[in-house]
Amino acid sequence: MIWHRLDIGHKSNLFRQFFIAATLTIVISMTLLAYFISRQLETSMMGTAAEEGAILVDVFLGPSLQELATSSTLTSNTALTLDNLLKTTMGERTKALKIWLRDGTLAYATDKRLIGQKFPSIERDAAFAGNAFGGFADTDDAEHQTEQQFERPLIEIYAPIYGAGTRDIIAVGEVYNSGARFTAELRTMRVTTASIVGAVTAPMMIILFVTVWRANAIVSGQRLSLQNRFDEAQALATQNDQLRRGSEAVKLAAMHSNERLLGEIGQDLHDGPIQLASVLALKLSELADTNPNATRELLPNVTDLTSSILKELRDISTGLVLPELDGLTCAETIKLAVWRHERNTATKVTCEIDPLSFRPEQSVQVCVFRVVQECLNNAYAHGDGQDQHVTVVEDASSVTIIVRNSGINEFSTKLSSGRGARLGLLGLRRRVMALGGSFFVEPQDDRMSVTVTLPISRTSTSTTLNSNL
Repeated sequence: MIWHRLDIGHKSNLFRQFFIAATLTIVISMTLLAYFISRQLETSMMGTAAEEGAILVDVFLGPSLQELATSSTLTSNTALTLDNLLKTTMGERTKALKIWLRDGTLAYATDKRLIGQKFPSIERDAAFAGNAFGGFADTDDAEHQTEQQFERPLIEIYAPIYGAGTRDIIAVGEVYNSGARFTAELRTMRVTTASIVGAVTAPMMIILFVTVWRANAIVSGQRLSLQNRFDEAQALATQNDQLRRGSEAVKLAAMHSNERLLGEIGQDLHDGPIQLASVLALKLSELADTNPNATRELLPNVTDLTSSILKELRDISTGLVLPELDGLTCAETIKLAVWRHERNTATKVTCEIDPLSFRPEQSVQVCVFRVVQECLNNAYAHGDGQDQHVTVVEDASSVTIIVRNSGINEFSTKLSSGRGARLGLLGLRRRVMALGGSFFVEPQDDRMSVTVTLPISRTSTSTTLNSNL
């Protein structure tokens, strides 16, 4: 088929649909145009034939029918004259003749049996009004029994017959002519009209076909280009998503490694320097017992120094070692951090925790504990633990932790740099941002407020750390 030879059918169904629709539209339009043109030609030719027939009737029959101006019947001589006219060359074309009076009576007919009868006729009445009429004859009724024997088609012409020297209509002549020549001419005109319309339509179809085909090729190329770009964008999006997931995994792994490192450092401090400092304190005590005179002056300073070392090392190890959080809910994790702070500082913390419906991931759970721990430590260090509040609110996609306290000194807004359990606000900020959360510090006169928002996952469940964080 032409579609496959031109490689069109595989390109675009839209092009095929448009081409078929346009072709049908043009073909139907041109067919209707050809039909109306042929109908107009037929009407024009029939009108010409009627005028021509009227002239012939008036010229050839008018002189013989003047007696109808004063009589309603024709004499036998006049009827014979009319019969003889049909036997001349005129009869080769005219197959039947009827002469009508105004009251609808037949004054003359080729079929003598019809003379004197009346038949209704709209065309005859129009001819008495002065209008010639022509058309293809319908010979199926009783009035046209004679005409039924002639070869069809027959052209029926009604023409008025005027009185001599006047425009008075004295009768109407009805002539039946052979329509063979007329039909042949009409057929030729229709073929010619259809050929002309076809000759005009063909270039239009070719131009339309080429134009739409080229437009379809351009659109197909652009569609392919857009599809390729879409595929590339989708591949890049997939790659970016993989990179994002990898980055998040690396950040979480770094956080876990950091917690493990802190735990190991705290454990090493507890098991190493603290133990050695304890042994040193015991030895110094023994030395004081065995040689009190030699060490009496040195012993107080050494003992105080050793006690300070032990206290500082214990504070460091206590802040670094993370308690066991496995199996705890988010609310239990927060309460554990508050309880440890109250135990270590002998202060009171007011907690307002909404019912939390989610179970945090391990990284979120550790971050929540560190946030509460560090913020409360800062509140104790810079505000003497006055009016400490912890508020926890959950919404559809996040959990918000607000830690407030009073009695802040001038250094409260700085990042914590002291030792002990304080890991630093900067470290907390980085930890929260790594999880996609937000971290805000809001100092107000003698009050400090830290607001932390962390995203939550409804389907996530906490997992157990492989080592003590």
